[in-house]
Amino acid sequence: MIQDITGSPLTFMVGIDNRMNFCRELVGANGEPTAAERNEAARLKTVVFNALKRAIESGLAKSQAAVWSDSDLGEAVLLRARGMSLLAAVSADQRTEGGSSELSPTRGWDVATRLDSDFAGVRVNYNPDSPRHIRELSQDTLFKLSRKCRSGSRGLLVELIASPTRRQIELTGGYEEARTMVLLESMRQLQDAGVEPSTWVFEPPADRRAASALAAQAHLDERYGVSVLFVVGSEPDPSDESDYPARVEEEMTALAARTLGATGILIGPAAYFAQLARLRRGLITEKEAVEQIGRRIHSLQRIFHDARATADVI
Repeated sequence: MIQDITGSPLTFMVGIDNRMNFCRELVGANGEPTAAERNEAARLKTVVFNALKRAIESGLAKSQAAVWSDSDLGEAVLLRARGMSLLAAVSADQRTEGGSSELSPTRGWDVATRLDSDFAGVRVNYNPDSPRHIRELSQDTLFKLSRKCRSGSRGLLVELIASPTRRQIELTGGYEEARTMVLLESMRQLQDAGVEPSTWVFEPPADRRAASALAAQAHLDERYGVSVLFVVGSEPDPSDESDYPARVEEEMTALAARTLGATGILIGPAAYFAQLARLRRGLITEKEAVEQIGRRIHSLQRIFHDARATADVI
C-alpha cells in the first residue's frame, strides 16, 4: 500500500465555482444574466451541494468532504458548508457569471475571512515561457495572497491550468509532454517566487511517472504538509446521464490514488452537469438529481479508496 508522506488528510472536493458558467451553460442566459437567471443558477449550485451531503450520508467521510464555490452565486453553499463543519474554499478572484475575472490579494483574503472559509482558491493559467512582466505580475499577486493566507491561518489553493504553446509542443514531442513540462516548470517558478499554497490542484497527465513528478515537485524541500488534488471530470459530457463515473473519471481517480503524494481529487462538472441539465428540462426531479449526483460523487470516493488499498509499494 502507498504510504502517505504528506501528513495531509485525504480530500474529495467538489468544484462548483466558476469553472463552468451556470447562468449561460445551464440556465441559458444570453449576455448579462437577469436576477431570475442568477437565482436559478444559485439554486442549481445548492442542488450539487445537497448531492455532496447525500454522498456523505452514503458513506463519504465528512472529514474528507470539501466544496469549492464562488462568493457571487455560491455564498449560500459556502455558508451551509461552514454550518456543517465541512472544508470550504472560496474563489479569490473577483468574477461574476458572464463577467471578467480579476485577482486581488486583499479582496481574496477579505472574502475568505468574511465567509469563514478554510481556503482561498485561485485558478491560474500560467505559462513559464510567457513574457517576463506577465509572469512577474502573476507571481507577485499570488505571493501576496499566499503571505496573507499563511499569516491568517487559512489555506491557499492554486489550481494550475496548463496551455502549452505550439513551440513547446514541438520541442517536447507532443501535447501531453508539453503540458506536463508547463505544469512542472510553472510550479517551480511560483515556488521560487515565494508562492506557498497549502494545496496544489491540476489536471494530471495520464502517465503515472509524469503525475508522480508533479506531486513530488509540490513536496520538494520538505513541503510535506502540502496537499495535491487531481482534477477529475473537468469536461462534462451532456449525453452522459449515468449515475456512475465515466471510464476516464475512473482512470484519473485511480491514478490519483496510486500516485505517491497525491492526497485526493477535485470533482469537476462531469459529475453533475448532465443531471442538472435534465433537471432544468423537467426530465427528473430535484430529489432524483441529488440522488444521482450523490451516487456519482460517492462512487469516485470508493474507486479512490479501492485503488489506494491495492496500490504497489513505492
